[in-house]
Amino acid sequence: MGKQGLEEIERKLRQELDAIEQATNNVRNELERHADGKKLKGDEIVGWLGEIYAKLLLNGTLVSDDLDYDVQAGDKRVSVKSRKGWGRQWNRSSAIPRLEGEGCPTHLMFLHFNDDYSLDMVWLYPWADLLRGNRFLKHIVRGNFRSFFFLVDKAKDGSYVFL
Repeated sequence: MGKQGLEEIERKLRQELDAIEQATNNVRNELERHADGKKLKGDEIVGWLGEIYAKLLLNGTLVSDDLDYDVQAGDKRVSVKSRKGWGRQWNRSSAIPRLEGEGCPTHLMFLHFNDDYSLDMVWLYPWADLLRGNRFLKHIVRGNFRSFFFLVDKAKDGSYVFL
């Protein structure tokens, strides 16, 4: 295919790619109006939506990126995890760096979005329940520990449904 083939694809998709860029910027700008002065990083629309929705649902405040949680709501320190779609791992959280110690979350909120970004379901788990239930799993890559992750169990987690 070579360079000429790449140029052809880019030319054919230019209008759509420009529209995606504009739409992403519009989404970011609107969500940043609710972000307590925090700049939303990257192009992670699902993550942005999750953090802003969690903040609004809990009547909380977004916190600095250098903390192990995302939203402060009263005495709750909430780690927010979001996923979109119904693929094989829709229920798997992103990386959780540590489970215990000073500054760890008191709660985990998991927001699931449908393919069209509409909100499907929200769970709110007390962190202590997840620890007691051994719900955090180790993420091992090439034999090395990287982080932890969490899996929502839609059939068993009914008592944690928030919305």
